Amino acid sequence: MLPRDPQTIRAKLAQTVLKVDSFFLRRTGFLAAQTILKLGEYNLNCVPATLGLDEARFLAVLTSAEIALFSKYTTGLHILILTFDDPDNKDIARFPLRVGLVAIEPVPNRKNVCLLHLRFKSTPAEFAYSEELEARQQSWEKLGDTLRELTPALALEIGSGYGFVLSTGDTRVSVEILRFHTKEIHLRWMDQAVPPEEGPSQLRMAFQGIPLVLEGTLTPGGVFRPDFHPDWLTFVEECEFHAKLRGRARPKDGS
Repeated sequence: MLPRDPQTIRAKLAQTVLKVDSFFLRRTGFLAAQTILKLGEYNLNCVPATLGLDEARFLAVLTSAEIALFSKYTTGLHILILTFDDPDNKDIARFPLRVGLVAIEPVPNRKNVCLLHLRFKSTPAEFAYSEELEARQQSWEKLGDTLRELTPALALEIGSGYGFVLSTGDTRVSVEILRFHTKEIHLRWMDQAVPPEEGPSQLRMAFQGIPLVLEGTLTPGGVFRPDFHPDWLTFVEECEFHAKLRGRARPKDGS
């Protein structure tokens, strides 16, 4: 059970960010298309991209004039209305939240599409996605115990490709993933590359054709420890799923 105190929830889950995808919508009953951001006398329809307990990002279609207008609202507090399905009461539940508008950023290569960065003033403990946040954090911990080998067959099944690049400071080297779980990725340098120095790093890859950039720390021996990232968790879950499928399909001895 989640604690009822919002401050306890925030302290426990503040670092967890959820990507709002079809899985998330099914689990939470979140009606993304009914999201409204009230900026002064304006009602802005937007769609959530990622949600956390402290901050969130929303997508909206805005013209250049609208970007200039709404960028003036980066001070003060505004109202964000999130809507969830409530099947028990055959109704919907609306949560009006006080938020601050941090920034509006155009999305590259998508005409008039912008990202709105919002910061929550407060988060109610009843939030439907709080349980999903906790579930994702628990999955991250559970899958952080046993290292799995990234074989060519597994990489092909999950669509990860082999374009892995590690960046530390100004140093960029191509690497190979040997073994991994959610909390550790064991690397090998390609083409006799000189290992970069230890410290804050980024690991770049593609997962199912979508670029994935992990922030984390490079430790001695070529071990990269990623910060929590929902897409990396999905990557590991996909690997576990395909490994189980292969185990079930393997014929038993003597059959």
